[in-house]
Amino acid sequence: MKQKILPLGIKNRTKTELPALIALEAIGQPWFCESHRSDLLSIAMVVQMIASEGSDIHFAACELAYLMESSHLQIDEIRPRAIAVNAWLQLQPNGRIQQAIDKLLRWEARNHPQLACA
Repeated sequence: MKQKILPLGIKNRTKTELPALIALEAIGQPWFCESHRSDLLSIAMVVQMIASEGSDIHFAACELAYLMESSHLQIDEIRPRAIAVNAWLQLQPNGRIQQAIDKLLRWEARNHPQLACA
């Protein structure tokens, strides 16, 4: 099945921006769950794939990914990085974002075939 990519400049904010913002609000709340952690980690990984290595945004994405691996999430450390990474991601071309997502999914399927969707 071929995926549909939105036209240049149009983002599906429900799928891209909203999950990260909800996850940010969920940190420290009793309703926080692993899917919130995954949402923030996902945007960090996508930005790491498409940002220029050594750039400020690449560094922020690396820091965000590192912070999301902690068992004790520090909202004051996570919030500015998540907001910056999410805002930067919204400015990127849809095709570039989709290519990064596809590359991450292929890597996951190769390295963890038991987790790959049928």
